[in-house]
Amino acid sequence: MRRRHLFALPLATPHLARAQATTLRLIVPFAPGGASDTTARIIQPGLAAALGRTIVIENRAGASGSIGTRMVVQAPPDGSVIGISNTSPHGIVPLAMQPPPYDGDRDFTHIAMVADTPTVMLLPGNSGFRRFEELRAAAAARPQGLTYGSSGVGGMQHLQGEMMAKLVGGRWVHVPYRGTGPGLQATIAGEVDCFLTPMAGTTGAIEAGQVRAIAVSTPQPFAALPGVPTYEALGLPALTVSSWTGISGPRGMPPAMVAEMHGAMQRVLADPDTERRLVAAGLYPLGRPVSSAEYQQVHADFARVWGPVVREARISLE
Repeated sequence: MRRRHLFALPLATPHLARAQATTLRLIVPFAPGGASDTTARIIQPGLAAALGRTIVIENRAGASGSIGTRMVVQAPPDGSVIGISNTSPHGIVPLAMQPPPYDGDRDFTHIAMVADTPTVMLLPGNSGFRRFEELRAAAAARPQGLTYGSSGVGGMQHLQGEMMAKLVGGRWVHVPYRGTGPGLQATIAGEVDCFLTPMAGTTGAIEAGQVRAIAVSTPQPFAALPGVPTYEALGLPALTVSSWTGISGPRGMPPAMVAEMHGAMQRVLADPDTERRLVAAGLYPLGRPVSSAEYQQVHADFARVWGPVVREARISLE
């Protein structure tokens, strides 16, 4: 497991804190139980304490996360509303939905990057398949192919599935769910042959034997999943990606307010108990504090790197 070295930033000035509304709404653009929801519930207590404010989590799922994310775009830039931001609603939705509901870079103030998480391929616990090679052979041999679930159309794992199908051949039928939580429950029930998902929110089911991991997207073998091969080891290095998660607000938030929230978030991440809970959930804090400007750049770079993939796969969220 990677060791983390995090540093706290100074407290914000009291007059700025007084100028903000007492209650802060934290929008989670997915259903309860997934990576975004898990992140929000882990950071909520510490962030509320660091800011001296009440934080209310609101799950607003739908349309690959764009419904909840649009709420953040439309909020006043006064620090009363922020949201969980990640690769799907902020990176892929603006590329795959026409017309784009927002610009994943310019329509937001990206405050802090919290963690990243690898993608895992899961099988139902009672699946007759044991290894990825068996899935690959079945997808090629069966006229109906195999089904793979994801947390929604246009998510990173949907992109991975489309790329996987192109690379390995055979027939792979995408089954989208409204978030990791519903998709995981469907996989446990055997509704799909496999499930591509961020690891966050799945560790409990893996440990309980309800699902079985057979591939992980980390560059090297992953300590939290001993014996599970990487996609690179399976000959699929293009699937070596991770999903990032952070907090973002509407465009135009005052720099001093952003600095306060960023500093509060870094203090939360520096807490050993918070780090332990994030890692236990499959969310991995960054090896160093990432500035707001750097997190903004992550979003700006996404369209350049993944835009061609979305177009080639003809992924549409219309």
